[in-house]
Amino acid sequence: MEHDPIRKKLKEMLWLRGLNMRQASMAIGRSPSYMHQFLERGVPAVLNYSDSEKLAGIIGCDAEELRHAEAPKRKPQKRRKRIAPASVPGAPLAAIPEMAVEAAAGAGVAADEFAAETARWYLPEGMIRHEGGADPGNLRVLRARGDSMEPLISDGDRLLVDVGHRAPGSGEMAVLWDGAGLVVKRVEVLPRSEPPRLRLISANPAYEPYICDAEEAHIVGKVLWTLRRM
Repeated sequence: MEHDPIRKKLKEMLWLRGLNMRQASMAIGRSPSYMHQFLERGVPAVLNYSDSEKLAGIIGCDAEELRHAEAPKRKPQKRRKRIAPASVPGAPLAAIPEMAVEAAAGAGVAADEFAAETARWYLPEGMIRHEGGADPGNLRVLRARGDSMEPLISDGDRLLVDVGHRAPGSGEMAVLWDGAGLVVKRVEVLPRSEPPRLRLISANPAYEPYICDAEEAHIVGKVLWTLRRM
């Protein structure tokens, strides 16, 4: 989104006011990753009326300067060539699609109909069923971005996500939409909260936990494993 003049202007004005993206997000009542997702990932495509008004008040400009006449076009994703797996004797392999969405593991909805398949991973079906306790047909591979889940998850790692498991137990790791962007966090349900709320926890102590309303969160799935290049 580096060629979007409104995003460029907003970055410059935040810098002039001595504000980083996390501080700006919190100042308008959003999750810490909101401005990062908007400025760097293009999600949401445009600011809503309320957010543009609040940001304009913080950085000292007219709210109209932060509003798009129409949503900016995103660069189309290139489809990668599928490579057939080598023949492996013995146990059958399950084909797991990698989707063209990223889960932010930084200062900070995977639905197949909105995301293109970019590659396929072939993993032993028995390992998935017996070690992961999952149906291979419910698995998706997503790429992680950022450092808030270090050392458990690093920038660029692939996450094997069970999209059939959308109610992770307390303390389990999940990919979810937190109201501002797609993130990977440990999830805790706050007891007796009204409305129901979730505490989202990073592994990296440099990132503080934050809370979002359960109705705003869309649980994409439970993270089973991390696929990492050594």
